[in-house]
Amino acid sequence: MGMRVSTTGLFQSANRRLMDNLQKLYDVQQGVSSGKKLLRPGENPAAFSRVMGYKSVQNAMEQYERNISSSRGYLAEAESSLQTVSNLLARSKELAMQGASGGLDADTLAGLTEEVGGIYDQVVSLANARYSGGGIEGARYLFSGFRSDTPAFTDAGLYQGDDGEYKVEVSAGESVTVGLSGARVFQGDVDIFSVLQDLENSLAAGDADGIQATLDDLDRSIGQVSKHMAEIGGRVNRLDQTATRMDESWLTLETLVSEEEDLDLIQAASELAYYETILEASVLSTQRIFQTLGIL
Repeated sequence: MGMRVSTTGLFQSANRRLMDNLQKLYDVQQGVSSGKKLLRPGENPAAFSRVMGYKSVQNAMEQYERNISSSRGYLAEAESSLQTVSNLLARSKELAMQGASGGLDADTLAGLTEEVGGIYDQVVSLANARYSGGGIEGARYLFSGFRSDTPAFTDAGLYQGDDGEYKVEVSAGESVTVGLSGARVFQGDVDIFSVLQDLENSLAAGDADGIQATLDDLDRSIGQVSKHMAEIGGRVNRLDQTATRMDESWLTLETLVSEEEDLDLIQAASELAYYETILEASVLSTQRIFQTLGIL
């Protein structure tokens, strides 16, 4: 009976050593295969918790990056629209100077009138431009404020939006104003639509004094649009700066995650060879014990 208990104890002890060495070898093999040293939370709870914290910050940063990308696209559309408006206003000034020179025949004045009318329609269309890319809650009118599902202006140049200018969160605790109020852009210090209508009416009437009177307002209109283009440029610069800081932070987090997770492959190869040797020795030792006891 005593011999049987001793044999059972030896068997259990040898089996435990064998399984323990086999598990260690398996873990090293898994690490080499995945390139990671953190395979299970229980192996190093503190390190695993740190990695989860780093990755949580990265997940938030990915959303911020999407917000920045969408905001850039939105502002780029707005800037493009205003650049075209500025070009059209500059053309209107050329037409006004031509009309104010006097001595034009009826056909020439009619041609100038028609072109200014077309410019007015284009400016209304541009003021009602929409942005549908980048995922900022779908398509929205650029210059309608918070009423972004409503065209900013009627054909008569009446504003239908509001004064809201929404913001987008681009990093923790930091937001950038993206939306623009059409009332401020197109009807701020000067009502661009009224100026174009006055010019069209004066050209149609052949009123040289009336045409001359629109020149200063056209200059002010161009300046007003330029001011808001500069404002958009400032917002884009801020987005770029935030994106640069975020890229730097991302690289830092990647380094921290790598330090916690990534396996030293040279060290792992050495450990793999070590545990293979240990396992082989354990198997041989177990065989000798069982042979001595007459079990094998």
